[in-house]
Amino acid sequence: MAGAYDALRERADAAWEAWRHPERPRIDLAWDTSSLAAGAGRVREALEAQVAERGAAVDTGVTHGYGLQWLQPLATIHWPDGTRVLYGPVTPGRVGLLLDEAAGLVGAAAELAVGVLSGSRPGIPAIGEHPFLACEDERRLLKRIGHSDPGEIDHYVATGGYHALSRMLDRHHGPDAVRQLQQDAQLLGKGGAFFPAGVKWNFLAGAADEERYLVCNADEGDPGAWVNRVLLEGDPHVVIEGMLIAAHATGAIHGFIYIRNEYPLAIERMRDAIAAAEEAGALGANIFGSDFSCTLEVIAGAGAYVCGEETGLIASIQDDRGMPRIKPPFPAQSGVFYKPTNVNNVETYASAALVLEHGAEWYRELGTPTNAGTKIFSFSGDIARTGFMELPYGVAMDDVIDALGGATTRSGAPGALKAIQPGGPLAGYLPAGLSGSLTLEREAFAEHGALIGAGGIVFVGEDANSIELNLMFAEFLEDESCGRCTTCHHGNQRMTEVFRRVLAGGGRPEDRHNLEMVGDALQYSNCVHGSASPTIMRNTLRFFSEEFDAHVAAADTRLAGRGFVRYRVADQDDPRLESARLICPVDAIRGSPRGGYTLDETTCVRCGACHDLAPRGIARDDLVALAAARAVT
Repeated sequence: MAGAYDALRERADAAWEAWRHPERPRIDLAWDTSSLAAGAGRVREALEAQVAERGAAVDTGVTHGYGLQWLQPLATIHWPDGTRVLYGPVTPGRVGLLLDEAAGLVGAAAELAVGVLSGSRPGIPAIGEHPFLACEDERRLLKRIGHSDPGEIDHYVATGGYHALSRMLDRHHGPDAVRQLQQDAQLLGKGGAFFPAGVKWNFLAGAADEERYLVCNADEGDPGAWVNRVLLEGDPHVVIEGMLIAAHATGAIHGFIYIRNEYPLAIERMRDAIAAAEEAGALGANIFGSDFSCTLEVIAGAGAYVCGEETGLIASIQDDRGMPRIKPPFPAQSGVFYKPTNVNNVETYASAALVLEHGAEWYRELGTPTNAGTKIFSFSGDIARTGFMELPYGVAMDDVIDALGGATTRSGAPGALKAIQPGGPLAGYLPAGLSGSLTLEREAFAEHGALIGAGGIVFVGEDANSIELNLMFAEFLEDESCGRCTTCHHGNQRMTEVFRRVLAGGGRPEDRHNLEMVGDALQYSNCVHGSASPTIMRNTLRFFSEEFDAHVAAADTRLAGRGFVRYRVADQDDPRLESARLICPVDAIRGSPRGGYTLDETTCVRCGACHDLAPRGIARDDLVALAAARAVT
């Protein structure tokens, strides 16, 4: 067994050394979903065209983005001496600067330089000095992200990959010892439930039926979350190794990696990685020459949010409708094909591989006594810097906000935060004023009636309307209910109807009581989709009570159906009024520069395009604020 791995490692070391010290400069483009959305495909076309046109002695390759998503598309210049520098954002018109820099014109791409990844470069700081990364302690799960080609198994093996698996199979760790090690490390589930991974594995290991399965939950459906996607696209083999370790520890014979269909690159990378691992002898029959065999396959989900719940996901794997099952029995007794099954999150499997490689004490070095280790977080919304980081549990939220560059308005200008929405539409909605008491661990959020979830955190700026946001969440939860429970399906319908009516100017004094009553009823739903649906609503009534009451107080038959924003002509001298008239999609703005302009409120659909184009000529009135002012006076 050791011999099989040693041979694989020898080959990988040679390939890795050649990649780290290329014969001539190489430009590696970040090739992940975020970079592609930012235009990496056009950048590559422009780069390859200029390389051909110049006959440049420069090669091209790919990596995964480093986490600084607001700077995508990112690129790395890799020189023969091993020096690597990250640049971004790289546009098609700027690829020439990279080629000049790579060819030896020092400073040609200085305006794009982000940080040095390895070696040194005059005038460019190390990447660890970037303010965005100020809260990171040590990259463990992300140690290969941006530093390797995720499509090359040799890069994974040469950086220690599959060593823990080989050592385990060489009888260094039996199944019982592997499970105990995960418990000693205090590895908790990374999907939001925080259930101890080793304990969960014990349930499967003790199942009566020897036909057992593993499932990797990569359905990641929370808006604003892409933590799992980073690992699937950027380091797929660490997920495979973690699943194989879990399979050996529990007696599982096959594993399913369930990835939402909206992640096509992740699906491709994982399938390629499975094929490469099988070819290398690290997956399949008699792994590394041992008597341990396990196979894996990727299942592409259809995108139903409720399939993030483990039994709904299991139903989908079986080609049934994605509906959560009644429990008990639990998956460890009756899961996929009604056989014993464990379901763990992508990050949980990856962390298990690190625990086996480095030990329980190493894992507990970072984090807090109750939440050991690190967690990947994705940050988006009304902030200056969007991206992902790997942080120890317990980091202060205010420090994170500083690293993100603070809040912005919807136009991108500096602003103030209004709220923090962690963990998706089931997890909560907290006012930004609580950030000083929040740390990135479950207890801090639970204290305020919210969940930290799977790591996706969205920041909401001061110009957002909490009731509009609550309606958006309610509509999402109603739409994504599987319909099994009358409680969940109808309860979310009623919650949506109340928020829609309140927002449209039809609020009633009894709405608060009715929403709380609906929330109480939803607790009797079959699964967490229903029972957690009222979380954001309850947070709104608790923390944004004045805003909710102002909407109800502003209810006026003259305003019914018009929403809580009004546009009107404020300055006839604004030369942009004519342009605003021309772009109005419903011709609500009428008149001419000579005769003056009017705006028909009954026709206006409140799209805001006229105000964006002519902010001096078209005024935007917040009727909620006006109603609150009337109430005070």
